Amino acid sequence: MKRLADLKRYGVFLSILICLVPSTAFAKKAPNELLVFAGAGMRLPLNELGEKFEKKYDIRVLYDYEGTGRLGNKILVGQTPDVFVPGSDRWAKILKEKGHIKDYTPIAYHTPVIITPKGNSKLNSFEDFVDKKNRILVGDAKACAIGQATAAIFEKAGLDESDMNIIARGVTVKQLVLWVEGNNADASLVWKADAVQSGKVRLIDIPKQYNLQSIIPVCRMVKYKNDPSEYVRYLLSPEGKEVFRKYGFEVVK
Repeated sequence: MKRLADLKRYGVFLSILICLVPSTAFAKKAPNELLVFAGAGMRLPLNELGEKFEKKYDIRVLYDYEGTGRLGNKILVGQTPDVFVPGSDRWAKILKEKGHIKDYTPIAYHTPVIITPKGNSKLNSFEDFVDKKNRILVGDAKACAIGQATAAIFEKAGLDESDMNIIARGVTVKQLVLWVEGNNADASLVWKADAVQSGKVRLIDIPKQYNLQSIIPVCRMVKYKNDPSEYVRYLLSPEGKEVFRKYGFEVVK
């Protein structure tokens, strides 16, 4: 009888203890979040990978897409993402040297191409860039990686921008593509993957002796709010690279 009474007292004590435990202790934890700064040209593959990653790991990925130069400068003034995926490794090197990036690994390549509106045959070679009748768009070298690549390609080809009819400078590669799609210019240099994704422009290959591929790196930051290791591994996995390939990128083997 004493043992039975002891068990009853223990049961009452356990019930009281359970009632005292906050209900939130049994609630499912809200998914962690990762903040990723990424060049605008990676929007499609990274959006798809972010959705798949969230389903697989219950971690939400928030993206800030902009021109690589603008994102790099955000980091320099104190904004800290968990991961940075710039349009070229130039900013990865700058930020690593300044102590913002721990390490970075190449995932794919950006290859510049010339684009014109479909049905527009006014421009067919580099020589046509210096024809003042042709309306030329270029990326802003201070704002986006394609702008830096364009300036370097023109220099290699011996072309002077002052001889061109440059009507505007875009801050992202997506902006350049949209302008050409809308027939607001006769030509621009953009990443091949963006041109392929568009489907609304004509592509002209740049001669190999002038062209410059840009490495797309996945950068882990020195300071971060949430550990991005799982996400970085996922991007660099065969599944991650296959999604990049799907959207027209040449991936690192």
